Amino acid sequence: MDGPVAGSAALGAAVLEESRRRLVTGFPAQVRDCLARLDDAQVWWRPHEQGNSVGNLVLHVCGSTRHFIGHIVGGSDYRRDRAAEFAERGPRPRPELLSILDETVEEMDRVLRGLDPARLLDVREVPREPAHTVLALVERTSHHWAVHTGQIVYATKALTAGGLGELWMKTMV
Repeated sequence: MDGPVAGSAALGAAVLEESRRRLVTGFPAQVRDCLARLDDAQVWWRPHEQGNSVGNLVLHVCGSTRHFIGHIVGGSDYRRDRAAEFAERGPRPRPELLSILDETVEEMDRVLRGLDPARLLDVREVPREPAHTVLALVERTSHHWAVHTGQIVYATKALTAGGLGELWMKTMV
């Protein structure tokens, strides 16, 4: 098959593969590296009462991913409690956060691997928002991970004495 249709299929497959690379390999590896360098008290440290801890950011990005990718795109029965993601004060131990992270990434990988690139322009209903294409939901999730991974890396650098270096170079294969 040649022409625009074949090009569209190749583009869709490339978009999905690049998204999976970032969402399944890159960003989670950076978060794991940060969690490995922090103790439980540092994971739950907040700059002020309205600020978010690394632990809150991990819970938040996982909750959002399970909602938008797992539930809305993948059809899981996950029900999100966004307020609880930010209300948590810990200390939930790091192994528990890592387990939540791993379960989230496994679910996201399963959904993205099973997604037919031809379905990227399918529209999904999103509660309290306009409908979105599957592509928009995948891109939204990727941007969301980028923002919060950056915040987690920044907090880790502020709370620890070095060691992260050019973390992104080690994890963005």
